[in-house]
Amino acid sequence: MKKIFQSTALLWLIFHAVTFGQSLTVYVDFGSSSYTTPSPSKLGHHWNNITESSAREISNLTSSTGNPTGFSLAVTGNLLSNPFGTTVPDPNTLGGLAIDSATRDWFYISGAETLTVSLRNLAPDGIYSLSLFGSRDWAGPVGSSDETRVTQFDVAGLTTHNLVLTTSALGIGVNPQPNANRSSIAKVENLSPDNEGRINITVRRNRGAFGYLGALRLEQMNVVNGSPTAQNVLISGAPRVGNSVIGRYSFFDAENDAESGTEFFWERAPSTNSTPTKISLSSANQIRFIPGSTELGQYIRLGVLPRAATGRQSGSVSYSRWIGPVVSTETLTSFHIGSSFTLWPDIPRQLRELGATTGRPLINSVQLTSGKNMWFHWENGIDGGAFNTGLPSRHELAAGGWDFLVLQPFNSEWMFDPTQMREYVRRYYNLSAPSGTQVYLYAGWPWYSQTVSTQAQINTVFEQARSSVSTTGNKPALIIPAGQAVRSVIEACGSGVLSSFTRASFYQNSVDPSDNLHLSSLGAYVVALTHYATIFKTSPVGLPARGLDAGFVHDNVVNFDPAVALRIQEIVWEVVSTYPNSGVTSASPPSPPPLTPNVLPPPVVVEPDPTFVTESNLPPDPVLLAHAFGPGEPGSPALQANLPRALAPLANGRFAVEYRVNPAAEASGVVYTPHWSYDLRRWTATQPSDTLIERTENTVKVSWPLSSRWRFLRIHVAPPPQ
Repeated sequence: MKKIFQSTALLWLIFHAVTFGQSLTVYVDFGSSSYTTPSPSKLGHHWNNITESSAREISNLTSSTGNPTGFSLAVTGNLLSNPFGTTVPDPNTLGGLAIDSATRDWFYISGAETLTVSLRNLAPDGIYSLSLFGSRDWAGPVGSSDETRVTQFDVAGLTTHNLVLTTSALGIGVNPQPNANRSSIAKVENLSPDNEGRINITVRRNRGAFGYLGALRLEQMNVVNGSPTAQNVLISGAPRVGNSVIGRYSFFDAENDAESGTEFFWERAPSTNSTPTKISLSSANQIRFIPGSTELGQYIRLGVLPRAATGRQSGSVSYSRWIGPVVSTETLTSFHIGSSFTLWPDIPRQLRELGATTGRPLINSVQLTSGKNMWFHWENGIDGGAFNTGLPSRHELAAGGWDFLVLQPFNSEWMFDPTQMREYVRRYYNLSAPSGTQVYLYAGWPWYSQTVSTQAQINTVFEQARSSVSTTGNKPALIIPAGQAVRSVIEACGSGVLSSFTRASFYQNSVDPSDNLHLSSLGAYVVALTHYATIFKTSPVGLPARGLDAGFVHDNVVNFDPAVALRIQEIVWEVVSTYPNSGVTSASPPSPPPLTPNVLPPPVVVEPDPTFVTESNLPPDPVLLAHAFGPGEPGSPALQANLPRALAPLANGRFAVEYRVNPAAEASGVVYTPHWSYDLRRWTATQPSDTLIERTENTVKVSWPLSSRWRFLRIHVAPPPQ
């Protein structure tokens, strides 16, 4: 699981049709999450947005009025983007295309590269008008902006058309972007889809260094009966020989024709780029499939051909993602749910690689997102959240086939809301235990600003959660005592091979003083070893002295002193093999300390919480945002230089954030309110102690101690009071 964050290009798609005598328009905005188009937009239209973390396919586009259409879309090719298209599109010629949050981004190709946009599930008897738009603000290196760049669009439906569009040239536009296309389009009329209801657009470079595609508009000129659609085709389950994998989908028909006779089929392939082979099944219409020995090492997917009882009775085939390769029955499977304590150091990967070194094959999947608790994971899956990754846990666990489920509650949850933590741990336990899945609670550690002794309270909270959910099921929940292992290693510092180590050696705080929560790479190695020892019930002594970088977006291999790693491995095994309810025993484990079930521990002592605000944390209207912070530097994306940004840590041990206020916005009554948080969920407008707000002309700087509990800052922007 690589944590690589990159910008995906922006593709703006507009569909216009006439169905039931009414106008039907669909807008889709592909690209960076920094330039998504809101719904409704300033022109009153609803939009479909696909950002960096989304798939390259939409199975049912939403109309400008917020209704489903049944149209589907897929984009293939090397998707590269830049935000240097026109920010002043001409509304007189582009009409609904003139939205600067979309026209400023585009896909680009160079050399012999191509990009393909496939429109599917269109009515084969429909007649369409297609318009294509692309733009580039400058056509070469700074100071050399006179290169003419022309893009070619090969449009293939029932017939083929070759279109060209000049996207950038000297003097093609007017100030402030004289070299950018602001108003020209490539257009073809009376276009019919092929017999399968498809129109494909291939984007090529015709002249100059690059070709561009920024916007597409499709108008349906006649009234037709729409095709049924199979949307959101997904499969869940561990891809292992003998395990069930289960498909699901939703049926849609624009005329509300009833579903009848939908067909399902499974395919396998040696790689996701290979030509697939249809799998012969003993009976038709199977949406559940059990891979056999023939599928070992292969990838598998589900195809759904939707059919309706009346109207247009057959639609286009929709496919699930590929899963695999399918592993043998001897391979174990684990599913991990949690936040940055699991995500940043990639504990699933470390566990998988440690197991491989000792002949214990394991595959795992995840549902991870930073800064979210068990409630969020249960209610939202991977929708929303920061840097989310993985698969929807509730569908995966219900499908079965997972040997282990590892739950990592959020740190503020176990400290401040153990009742909620127990409730959602119980829900996950009840969902997965009937399939024979062994549930583990990944127990954490205190904040760096708290005492090591706080670990005892945390252990008690996790034990009470474990015992409260283990009243049903054949396998009681167990504990991965990660926090206790970290504590024991820290307590061994100062002697032997650990003589030069301190508590700071195991926390991220040692390299980032503003981080009060996360472990260092060495601390994360302790956690990975604890997972290995607990899940495999085997001593980690002798494992490689190698882990992964536990920083925010890194996944680099980190090597440790072999002698230090060996001592840590010995301590981890001492903890795991003697820890109550880890499920692991040594030859002579000590008696566990008495526990009082269902009694909450005394609360962790922290400063009282102030009043929390209830304003939404969603971004404000982009027009208001642009007005509040003003434009960016010439030639750069608007707002970027003026939005809140972190400064380097100050010499006096303080952290600072700076932003610029637009004087015109302030004069009009726009309200700027700083909000602080320690968990990205609860925000307060009460200024914490030791926080300093300074203003010089239009620049505002907010600073606070690196050791502060309040680690996060946002600026809430509100329009003038009415």
